[in-house]
Amino acid sequence: MSKIQKPWFIVVTPIATCYSEPNFNSAKVTEAISGESIQVLAQNREWVQVEQDDGYKSWIRNFFGRFADKPFPATHITIHRGKFPFGMRVRLKNEKIISADGQVYPLDQELQPLVQKSDPDRILEISQSLIGCPYRWGGRTSFGFDCSGFVQMVCFVAGIKMPRDSWQQHMAVNNHIIDGKTAKPGDLHFFGKNERVTHVGFSTGGLGIIHCQGIVKEETLERGLSYSNEKLSDIYISTHSIRFNFS
Repeated sequence: MSKIQKPWFIVVTPIATCYSEPNFNSAKVTEAISGESIQVLAQNREWVQVEQDDGYKSWIRNFFGRFADKPFPATHITIHRGKFPFGMRVRLKNEKIISADGQVYPLDQELQPLVQKSDPDRILEISQSLIGCPYRWGGRTSFGFDCSGFVQMVCFVAGIKMPRDSWQQHMAVNNHIIDGKTAKPGDLHFFGKNERVTHVGFSTGGLGIIHCQGIVKEETLERGLSYSNEKLSDIYISTHSIRFNFS
């Protein structure tokens, strides 16, 4: 291990792959997104051990970013699919977009302020704007989501900070279980076996679901319909209100 020179690592590539150990043969555990400022925990040659603001700890290769004394002063976040990944943090200045690598772009897409008041009523609209985005293990952007990364980032844009993994998200809302048939849009459906949560998605109202499984898509947990996902119905665990926790 080498001495930590600067306390922050600023991601400058669109996406940075985060690994469980400081080598490319270890498991991918999550992703960091351009503009994220991540606390440096340790350095091991070309590798950096970091902790993201959701508490996730991992190793990132140093070519994904730069070291800094202070966090990148991001003011806004990208909220649409396009040339930038959904969830990219940028600085807005003089009607120009400034990315973490110092590049300046025209203001040709919709942004929103990075800090938002929690608004669960926005979850369905944001989710539906991402329909068709592909699945990717550990993914947290429109270039590829996993199920819990999709939930985490949609909630983040709606002003709600959620943990990274589906089982952690289940724990975060565990005190407010509801009947899935009465769920409001944005409430959370959880799935798994033997009480182990392995999948999560948003209710679109009642037993409707929008989730990332293969791609981001809308289905239903009701049986017998053309768009039913009966395999998910078979491993349904519970539904939880997001509003009791975050409104």
